[in-house]
Amino acid sequence: MLKTSQFNFIGGINVQTMQRQSGIFIGEHNNAIGWSAHGKENNVIGSISGRSNFLYQNTSILLDPDFVDTPIDDRDINLSFDFPGKENQASNINLDSINVNTQVDNSSIFVGKGHVTGMDANQKVNHSQGSLFGNSNQLSNNFNLNYDQDTIDAIIEDQDIKIANIMKE
Repeated sequence: MLKTSQFNFIGGINVQTMQRQSGIFIGEHNNAIGWSAHGKENNVIGSISGRSNFLYQNTSILLDPDFVDTPIDDRDINLSFDFPGKENQASNINLDSINVNTQVDNSSIFVGKGHVTGMDANQKVNHSQGSLFGNSNQLSNNFNLNYDQDTIDAIIEDQDIKIANIMKE
């Protein structure tokens, strides 16, 4: 006999920063199969989060003269099989709120029963400054240089076979 679950979420979700391949899964049954995120990113400054960040007289140079830039071969095979579940006991989840300051690559928050397979995130990033997170950061009189001269840059070959068994309830 299948018994139901009770899920109560009465508050809010506060997220300051989420980056590639990040997720917040809330609910009874979350199925995310075969996630993929591939890419190349050039940022001169990068990401800035928070309050009262101070950047003053910065010179940032990013020169990325690639002959072949980020060839991506992503031939995934995603297989998902549903299986009937066993008899379950009732579960109660009560939340006031969820606060997330920073979620970076391939990070997730799961509330409730979830089944996530196949997450992969491949990337190459050039930040001449980098990421700033938090409050009251101060940077002054900086000189940043990122040259990165490659013939072939960031070869991503991600050929996966992702098999997921999902128990249904």
